[in-house]
Amino acid sequence: MNTNPHHYGIQNVNQSTDMMDHHIEEIRNQGYTIVDGGFSDEELKLYSRKLDLVYEAQKEEVGGEENLTSINDDNVVRCPLAYDDAFLNLATHSSVMTICERILGSNFVLLMQNGVINDPDKEHYQTRWHRDLNYQHWVSSQPLALSALLCMDTFSELTGGTRVLPGSHLKETFPSDAYVTKHEQTIEAPAGSILVMDAMLFHCAGRNLSNALRRALNHVVGVPILSQQLSIPDMLQGKHKNDPFLEKYLGYRWQPKSSVKEWRLEKLAGARKHA
Repeated sequence: MNTNPHHYGIQNVNQSTDMMDHHIEEIRNQGYTIVDGGFSDEELKLYSRKLDLVYEAQKEEVGGEENLTSINDDNVVRCPLAYDDAFLNLATHSSVMTICERILGSNFVLLMQNGVINDPDKEHYQTRWHRDLNYQHWVSSQPLALSALLCMDTFSELTGGTRVLPGSHLKETFPSDAYVTKHEQTIEAPAGSILVMDAMLFHCAGRNLSNALRRALNHVVGVPILSQQLSIPDMLQGKHKNDPFLEKYLGYRWQPKSSVKEWRLEKLAGARKHA
């Protein structure tokens, strides 16, 4: 492999000063990159158990899994950080936060956190191709959101690892069946890896052909002009609001105000605080 490619007639070249720059270049060009999460096997097993427990609680909330199945939401664990603080640690992973800041800027918000349990005995709804910014058939000159999918178990063809269409975040329309068949790629990644994607990249879960569950935890992080799927501040009921970073990241800062007066008073309080 040529690690120092020669060229001529080229004046503009991207420069990578560290590994984060390398990951960011991959996201911008192919739409995704794989980051080493640095998790131990024991940590991953603990998070998997906790995810299963939150799912059990969420099934009970709606009267059983059959009700989730009826709305195509079975084996999806929504906003687990509101049920267990351990998932806030995953939502603020340092490498993911660095990538988000370099691509999205200093202001970004957690739009959603969803666990995905890929059961070999069921076809998961996420096996359908989609963007994490659903129903959008346009592209922007700069990324508006990123998805960070923690591989809690090994991702492979056998376990139903995520399938991606490289570069599709740069095209408005979904390609033809023939194109998808030829160019789709299955992510091969060890447990503990984090698949970071442009949220406009077309992707889907693979079919789990193993004899074990394949779990993942997805985070969609975007610029504050985008709305959260669920109101995380309402679910947390003020928790973490006094943390300067989490106040923005979890969405407290960006909630619509109920009146002109409330909006102005908050602006005045901020101005006085920094005076």
